[in-house]
Amino acid sequence: MSLKLPVDLKEEIMDLEIEAPIATRKSAGAALAKAFEIVPYLVGGSADLAPSTKTYNGEYGEVQKGDYSGRNLRFGVREHAMGAVVNGISLHQGFRPFAATFLVFSDYMRPAIRLAALMKQPVIYVFTHDSIFVGEDGPTHQPVEHVE
Repeated sequence: MSLKLPVDLKEEIMDLEIEAPIATRKSAGAALAKAFEIVPYLVGGSADLAPSTKTYNGEYGEVQKGDYSGRNLRFGVREHAMGAVVNGISLHQGFRPFAATFLVFSDYMRPAIRLAALMKQPVIYVFTHDSIFVGEDGPTHQPVEHVE
């Protein structure tokens, strides 16, 4: 099974009509929704922040005990475990997984992110709330200066 992303995925996302001004997380959510539509093996979720990260796609249901037909995963507030789970899903080679959280919480995922990089796994990370401003909310406590 080939898990290469479709060559036209970038063009499809770039062709989305998104009206400015819009919060980055909303436009990223629209891009992810388009990716869900085009990439049938895309699965993932967030660390209990789906409403804020805009990464839940209700059209595709949730993976549940006894029902694995969904494509949305609920990890709860456990970024490190989420990173480990998407690594395992990627190693299975049947899915292209993504994990989403606020950028500041990526600190908890660093070991899992490092392992994904060392193993050359094509995991997608969606980090939001990554600026000195957060859209209409103004200044934020979410730092970016610790990212190198």
